[in-house]
Amino acid sequence: MRQGTPDRDRELRELRRDLIKASDHKIKQIVAELDHLANPVANRAVLDPIRSRLASLKPARPLRFARLFCTPIDPLIVPARDWRPGDPTIPRTVLASLAQVVRSRLGDEVSAIETIIAGHKTDAVQAITSAGELLWPRAAEILAVAVPPVDWPETGLRPAVFTDLAHAVAAVLRRAPQLRRLARQGAIGALPPDEQAVSDILANIAKEPPVACAMIVRLILTQSPHATPVLPRIVASIPGVTEKALLRQAMASATENVLADMESGPLITDEIGRGSLADAGDGVRRVITLLAELEQETDAAKHRPRLRVIRERLDQACRARFADGMRESLVAPLADAIGPVTQAGQIRLETCARELRALETAARKVGGSDCYDQMLPAAAEAVKAAAEAGNLTPVRTLRLIEILSGPEVAEVYYTRDAAR
Repeated sequence: MRQGTPDRDRELRELRRDLIKASDHKIKQIVAELDHLANPVANRAVLDPIRSRLASLKPARPLRFARLFCTPIDPLIVPARDWRPGDPTIPRTVLASLAQVVRSRLGDEVSAIETIIAGHKTDAVQAITSAGELLWPRAAEILAVAVPPVDWPETGLRPAVFTDLAHAVAAVLRRAPQLRRLARQGAIGALPPDEQAVSDILANIAKEPPVACAMIVRLILTQSPHATPVLPRIVASIPGVTEKALLRQAMASATENVLADMESGPLITDEIGRGSLADAGDGVRRVITLLAELEQETDAAKHRPRLRVIRERLDQACRARFADGMRESLVAPLADAIGPVTQAGQIRLETCARELRALETAARKVGGSDCYDQMLPAAAEAVKAAAEAGNLTPVRTLRLIEILSGPEVAEVYYTRDAAR
């Protein structure tokens, strides 16, 4: 990329325009190429306009120091234009500066962390956990006493904002290992909410800034919604009036922020409506769990009209994501096939079919049953058409129909096909 020239600026504008319209697969290819180049300037210049899609798609990227640092606060990151002082969010423009402050003060510990993450990507769960448990508590200690770095003016924020953000991020990082374990327990879904784990996360929270408390509660709400009912019980058990009031305010602030995001922000439209089909089902389940828990709160009546609107928005996002996923990843590849589907192609089709069913199963809890009752048979018909065109073997056809429509429908198709 030629810097500082009219040609370079024009090329960059054209590339950004093309990226906005690009398919998920194409975006992942471009991201992989940029990561291979390891050019932070080019990375930001090209990808900044599509950050929301990247956050939704979650492509596996090289696990570098700054990405490891940001992992616990990733759900709190917003574009700088959307950030306001006092919000339980973090503007994206400060991340590189904060990460560099931490790295420059870690000393020899950087080598140990870099050794753990070397060669891994952002989907390496164990590497992130191991390296994070070394990095995040130390990063919290560093940020708690740090002063604005020389590059802070590049963030576009006043020096006074550095201290507020650094202290808030430190509060989250101090609890990052516990928050991560709580979120993973919720994702597995095998255990009931761990009240002691939530209590440990909230221990000494009165010592943290109010915005940091709201950030911590927001992470629990969005990443571990199964633990939401535990929060009021913990608040009720706190003897100190000041700490009790602080936690109640943090819960109110975080709840308001999350509701506003689900009403009109990217929490539903990006994570579910435009996100990876593989993650959509889990995203729907988390939102449904959170909505159900909020509806059970003692002051739920004041939220009820908003929750109704959010459910409608979630229903629309689910329908749109299902339709797009079916068309782009199942129907189109089958229709465009010019010969027998390869083994790799069959694996992609079966994966897509399973992801569609996972999304459909979760989405039916918010509505749209008639919609899915129409789309699933349409997907099965596309499979049958590909089989008749000679692009799918009988076994592969039955596999896809069974995933999409169930074993009974597959058996009927098998019997009819055998009779012919």
